[in-house]
Amino acid sequence: MTKTASLLAKLFAYPSQSTALSALQSDTHFKPGDRKTLSKLTAISSSWTNCDQALVENKNDLSKMILDELYAPYKFYKGNLDAHPPRVKFVDKICTKPLKKSKAGFWAATDETSTTSWLPSPTQTFDTVVHFLQSGSGTGVTISCKIVTCAHVVDSEDDDDDDDIVPDRIGRKRVVIYGDGRMFLTECERVIENIDGSQDVARLKIIEEIPGTSTTTLHTPPQPIASATLSETTQPGTRTFCVGNPSSIDLECTQTSRSGKDRSIEFQPPIFHTSVGEYLGRTSKEIHDLRNEISSRGRSPTRGEKNRVIDEDPGENGVMIEHSCWTYWGHSGAPIFDENGGVVGLHSAWCDLNGVRRGVGVELLREVMGDTPKKKATKKRKRGTKQQEVIDLTSP
Repeated sequence: MTKTASLLAKLFAYPSQSTALSALQSDTHFKPGDRKTLSKLTAISSSWTNCDQALVENKNDLSKMILDELYAPYKFYKGNLDAHPPRVKFVDKICTKPLKKSKAGFWAATDETSTTSWLPSPTQTFDTVVHFLQSGSGTGVTISCKIVTCAHVVDSEDDDDDDDIVPDRIGRKRVVIYGDGRMFLTECERVIENIDGSQDVARLKIIEEIPGTSTTTLHTPPQPIASATLSETTQPGTRTFCVGNPSSIDLECTQTSRSGKDRSIEFQPPIFHTSVGEYLGRTSKEIHDLRNEISSRGRSPTRGEKNRVIDEDPGENGVMIEHSCWTYWGHSGAPIFDENGGVVGLHSAWCDLNGVRRGVGVELLREVMGDTPKKKATKKRKRGTKQQEVIDLTSP
């Protein structure tokens, strides 16, 4: 067992946040180097990771950040898995209904659930999904014993320094949790990303399992890691479903209560949540931006504007997909499965103007897995003294 995994197992063994915080703030239980190691598994900025812990204020503040970024999410996930195992809902085929498109063209969420008879077996779908153990959440999927997610999920506060530079995410370590409660230490090893977000995918290798984290009521460890497969062909209108992390409340969607006040809709379960919808088709960044420009004018598009959209060919640049599965903040990197259980893409964002969900297409997933490498490398962007290739061409 590595030192990092040992420290995580030790931290997660504390029964409450107060006891965990007291231990973190005590040099007897966690030395300065231990706190530094744990902080590197979070999005905490390097200025805090490398702070002078000889100052009591710095040590205490860093300990609180580690508690918020690692221990608190751990308790949230484990508590929900133990109390209301979301896999049961998937097996019972209970899921959130698709987004509804209004007459004005806006895709809105609904808190209605339904029994969806066509959901496939969870073995190569639900069981392959992971959530990232961090306050900002995030989701991923296991393919060929690798974790694939959106690049922006492997985030850091340092990335906010300059929006014009693609961050160096290679080598960052993160903790992921499966729906059966098992947790693993992972490391980012390949990234395909650009500034405008049309390319946004990362691959992480699984280093080791963190001992003592399995939910034994759901399985008897050890268990092999389930793996999803990429979909070969998907046509617009194909039924799809998404498994992701809504963190319970959708702040963009409200309903009017009997008292006449708007209330936020709560989605259950708050983790490993299944929603259904349709694959709406491929798009490119150019088409997406053009549609947004037309929609923002508050009127129906003219014939000329429609032709401009039609003339844009998504075939060459169509690395983005659109879908109608309900998703929210914690769904970044969540797999979009077709009705046969194949992955057609990863959810990455939604349009603020019309609410349509979009994601990373399967072509980019094949590329990040090493199946279809590019022939030419793109230019490098500097960040500090390191260099990060916008498209990393190293072999898997």
